[in-house]
Amino acid sequence: MPKTNRKLTRVVIERRDSTGETYTQARDGVLATLTLPETERQAHAFAAAVALRMAHAGEDEATARTSVTEIREIAEGYGYTFAEAQAGYDDPRNQVMCTTCGWTNGMVCPECPGCGCYNGQCSGWRHDEFMDDDERRARNECPDCGGDSTNHYDCRCHDEG
Repeated sequence: MPKTNRKLTRVVIERRDSTGETYTQARDGVLATLTLPETERQAHAFAAAVALRMAHAGEDEATARTSVTEIREIAEGYGYTFAEAQAGYDDPRNQVMCTTCGWTNGMVCPECPGCGCYNGQCSGWRHDEFMDDDERRARNECPDCGGDSTNHYDCRCHDEG
């Protein structure tokens, strides 16, 4: 049981707003789940989150279960609340646009057709921004000596003459 009525009221209002239940139904549901053991409470919360994803995101049950599991992992991994993790998960900028390179919609390169797989006719500034150090080193490596061909650091092939 929450230590104060104010805390209980906040939880009930949050549930009412997210589920569409009346205040009394939400309060009864919150009070019923508070008396459950922790494992059953977690199972109830998971089932409620799946039902909400099905209702509000329009996902089928299998997709909703997968989504809730991924959102929960994000929340636990980064220390976010479930609502914060869900907002990030549903943000269109975070949707994967290319399964080959893993780029999301927020990483789109404005100079080329889009993702990290293509880097033929653009300056590559956006590609460099999202490359890890090994990829960047391999891209800028001199084919003859292995030095950095962009600034000629450790490149023995560059004529300083």
